[in-house]
Amino acid sequence: MSTDPACAGWIGFSKSRFEALTDGIFGIAMTLLVLGLSVPAVETIKTSTEIMEILRSLFPDFVHYCIAFLLLHGMWVSHHGLSQKMQFIDHRFLHLNSFLLLSVAVIPFSTSFAGDFPVSIIPAMVLEINLLAVGGILLAQWIYVASTRDLLRPGSREDDFSLAIPITAVIPALSFCGIVAAMLGSPWSMGIYLLAPPIIFVIKRINNMNGSENSLSPV
Repeated sequence: MSTDPACAGWIGFSKSRFEALTDGIFGIAMTLLVLGLSVPAVETIKTSTEIMEILRSLFPDFVHYCIAFLLLHGMWVSHHGLSQKMQFIDHRFLHLNSFLLLSVAVIPFSTSFAGDFPVSIIPAMVLEINLLAVGGILLAQWIYVASTRDLLRPGSREDDFSLAIPITAVIPALSFCGIVAAMLGSPWSMGIYLLAPPIIFVIKRINNMNGSENSLSPV
């Protein structure tokens, strides 16, 4: 494996700058999500009944906020894990990352849009398409780096990618299913992401079982 920056398509600035920009965009997007939980002016609230009604009306926004925040957090962790395996970045990876950050920056809007219209199909589809873009580009980054060994740190193992790529594929797969659910008339298609933890758990168990079987096999 070559570690020469010229061979690796090195683009002239440190990897830490790319990581700082990525962390910043993810952090800002995750923070802006809370702005979707808008509260009416105090002057318009007269009774405790009205307060309870406001809380009930904010429930869809809060659900979308929690799911979107956790999804962004998971994708940031995945991106961080990928970055830790890399020694260099090249132009293609940087372009992929630019599209990833563009999609991440739209998440606060699409989440607020879906939360404000919880019984409408179109806002749900907008959010699902947005999440599909983020998850799909992140998956493309993992696949690209796995196939471009010159970008990796010395000693990186292929086993790391054999587990990480299927796990990273879970969110875009669920996003696609969410789009289909929204097209079939379900405004609560975001609920499909509750399947992510058990699916990831199963993938890890299968990987561990395969690893155990391989360790017991004769060389």
